[in-house]
Amino acid sequence: MSYILLGPEEGDKNEWIKKKKAQVLKEHPDAEIYTFFAGDDNGAAVNAVLAQSSLFSSYRLAIIKMFENRTKTDGIADAVISFLKSGQKDADLIIVTSEKSDAKIPEQIKKLIPKENRIFFWEMFENKKREWIVKAFRDEGFGISDDAIDEILFSVENNTQEMKNLVSSLTLYFRAAIPDKKSISAEDISEYAIKTRTEDGTTLFQAIAERDLEHAILIMKTISESDPMGLQKAFQTVGTRFRLLESFMGNIEKGMSVQDAASSATYLSPYPENFTQSGIRKKEIPVFSKAMSGYKVSDVRAIISYIGRMDTDMKSAGSDIAITLFSDVLYTIITFRGRENKLSLAPPDLDIRI
Repeated sequence: MSYILLGPEEGDKNEWIKKKKAQVLKEHPDAEIYTFFAGDDNGAAVNAVLAQSSLFSSYRLAIIKMFENRTKTDGIADAVISFLKSGQKDADLIIVTSEKSDAKIPEQIKKLIPKENRIFFWEMFENKKREWIVKAFRDEGFGISDDAIDEILFSVENNTQEMKNLVSSLTLYFRAAIPDKKSISAEDISEYAIKTRTEDGTTLFQAIAERDLEHAILIMKTISESDPMGLQKAFQTVGTRFRLLESFMGNIEKGMSVQDAASSATYLSPYPENFTQSGIRKKEIPVFSKAMSGYKVSDVRAIISYIGRMDTDMKSAGSDIAITLFSDVLYTIITFRGRENKLSLAPPDLDIRI
């Protein structure tokens, strides 16, 4: 059987895949399991696994993740269609995408995978996420305060996989640092963030807010070296921060105080998570205030529009060209405030070591 897993809830998707792998291995102990990533792998790699039966196992399970990152020329969709048409009985195929609908799935694929095998995974409602976090910490032997839950929800993507990763990191850290600790507060999470801080989309936005191009590119390079998916996540964070900045500046224009403008700022994410976020945390107000001094409202809107145009390119960029592409994005945002230019990616007056 072949399946398409859709939607933003990565944690539940991963649990579903884990159970499917266990089922396949139970029925076929010698099964071979392959995972591909659209954007990095191509149709030839997928076809090599799916085109014919294996000489060394009785079954194959192929998983294609980040299917939304495929391109028209990488051959992945063609390899999938060819496999589905072949009617092979000794293989399963799972297509995984963060898209919130199947509208962008090729029609030929949808015709060959029955509707009941297209499974959607939606993010939790806010109250359910809070309950999930409380239970996750309780299972690890910790209590957690309401303000600490707020910090976690602000710090992670809107899915249980990100929350699970952070809960695991926090509990491991505090078991080692303070063995008798039983409750976690917002201050504890801030302490953890300071001591374990790595570069991410948040620190990248800070450099952009300061219009420090050299620092921004160095942060981007660090992100790319520490996490293969880091650049795409950072790009999304920068995009959502500018949308939050637009709302913040609009509130200031309405005559609100800085504090009220920050607490009332809101945006609807354009990415697969597609959720509304409200409020800028008190400790982040200086960053947004700095951005407001470096960019006009018209600049911010131009940047948001530019980021939207670059979204598809960033999603489909392989790791080999993502750094070059993101460098150009940062240069356009910081130097030209979102107005695209025809200058080289490495202009002669830009002395930055990448």
